[in-house]
Amino acid sequence: MLEQKGVKKGSHVIATAVRAAGIDTVFTVAGGHFLPTYNEFGKLGAPNIVAARHELGAGYMASGFALSTGKPGAVFSGAPGPGATNLVTPVANAMADSIPLLVLTAQVDRRYLNRNILQFCDNQALFRPITKKSVQAVSAAEIPNLIATGLQLAQSGRPGPVHIDLPQSLQAETVDEVAGQAAQPLAPPEPTSAEIHAVLESIAQCKRPAIVAGHGVLRAGASDALAGLAARLGSPVATSRSGIGSMRSADPNSAGMLGFYGTQAASEAIASADLVLVIGCALGEQTTFGWRGDLFAPDAQVIHVDIEAIQPNLVYSADRAVLADAGRFIELLAPEIDTRARWYGRKPEPFKPANDAAAGLSAATVLQELNTVLPDTSLVSADIGNHRLWVCDQLEITHADRLLQSCEFDAMGFSLPAAIGASIANPGLKVVSISGDGGYVHTMGELAVAREHNLPLAAIIFVDGALGILRHQAEEMYGGDNFVRLAEIDFAKVAEGFGVASRHVASEQDLKSSMAWAMAATEPVVLSIQIDPGEIFPPLRSKIEQRKRDLMGQNN
Repeated sequence: MLEQKGVKKGSHVIATAVRAAGIDTVFTVAGGHFLPTYNEFGKLGAPNIVAARHELGAGYMASGFALSTGKPGAVFSGAPGPGATNLVTPVANAMADSIPLLVLTAQVDRRYLNRNILQFCDNQALFRPITKKSVQAVSAAEIPNLIATGLQLAQSGRPGPVHIDLPQSLQAETVDEVAGQAAQPLAPPEPTSAEIHAVLESIAQCKRPAIVAGHGVLRAGASDALAGLAARLGSPVATSRSGIGSMRSADPNSAGMLGFYGTQAASEAIASADLVLVIGCALGEQTTFGWRGDLFAPDAQVIHVDIEAIQPNLVYSADRAVLADAGRFIELLAPEIDTRARWYGRKPEPFKPANDAAAGLSAATVLQELNTVLPDTSLVSADIGNHRLWVCDQLEITHADRLLQSCEFDAMGFSLPAAIGASIANPGLKVVSISGDGGYVHTMGELAVAREHNLPLAAIIFVDGALGILRHQAEEMYGGDNFVRLAEIDFAKVAEGFGVASRHVASEQDLKSSMAWAMAATEPVVLSIQIDPGEIFPPLRSKIEQRKRDLMGQNN
């Protein structure tokens, strides 16, 4: 049936609504239920459609896009049931890590729901616990509004994913032409003048102020403002793992990361302070050494600033709680503070290599070499595992979005597709993905996307033949390990199958030239590096002690 003038089919409404809302890139795996909509995307020529090889990869690509730009990422599963269930992990990760996503899922034809229809899943119920909002469109006419307000919600307050389920039958509906809508994020809450005045009074009475900065500082785009606040206060700044980037490594007030895998400088500074400003940080398990009771000094005042009302006082009592966007709080507070001298001058000291050269390279050596050749503007994504402990310790943070991670959900397979999403969002920028040999295989099929788009991306794989953190923990707890060793994979041959050049590095003699080669490449390359499996990241031992308490009932 031909569309009459002024009358449009639902497939056209969906495609134009996505474009009108300001989405310039959609990551997807196509499905037969939505071929009409994909055809409309093709005819429009915008937004840019990136075809991932698995929905897991598509979701992480959208997350990498969002983390590197500050704009919402968009992901569309064209298959109703399995496509949606494959998206669960990246969407749950986005919810845990406050990443704004628009999640669109295909749904089956609602007319046949009670006939054992193929690929049905209750997607609305599936995504409800792991999104800010999960809705199903009931008509083609409401889709522009749902997409625009979904983006509005994803970006407002604490960012996160919003899900819209699209029944197949809506594509065939004909409706009077509906104008698309642009998303309009709402202004974040800001502190009152009375709250700022009260904080200033507390600061005036303290001698050793310190700051704990979290992911909220990054999402607010407030890293530069935070550096200015720290300079005026003369205060050290410790970050949560997800807050890495809120302070540059070279800043004299940077104390590094706080927590199980953090720096001695960070824990010492926070424990010695008589006033701690917690800004945009949830004070979760990793940051607080498993909610350690002596994280703060007994007489320290704690002022907790967060955009989410549930965070202050959740575990640690706050002397003052401020419901506000981190950026607006810093912007209003900093100009009112008289500049003070620094009271704490210790800088983080990265751990030195402690490897057996015959067994492989040190992770520290690899990352130190990366620091020497990586442009200051480049982005790095890290996966989950032993390598990431070293990345957080060794990588020089030169700008706010330097390091892209899965932090609070700790989702393996994140690094490569997130790097692809970031590379697509930042054309021509060098992006480095760092993975362990355990996490890399989860999403290594997305290397095909990097090749297809000829991205200047270097995928570095730390090869130690095991799920490294688990191996170290098991050996410390039981004297041996079970089920964590990994069979050898020739990653160079795998890369060759994707048409991607690669090198394997087994000695320090090869590292320098191979790293320079990888950084100079203007197309995707793979660098697999043999890491000494026996090298333990020193602070891992504090985590092992917690494991012993929690899993084995041991107190020492």
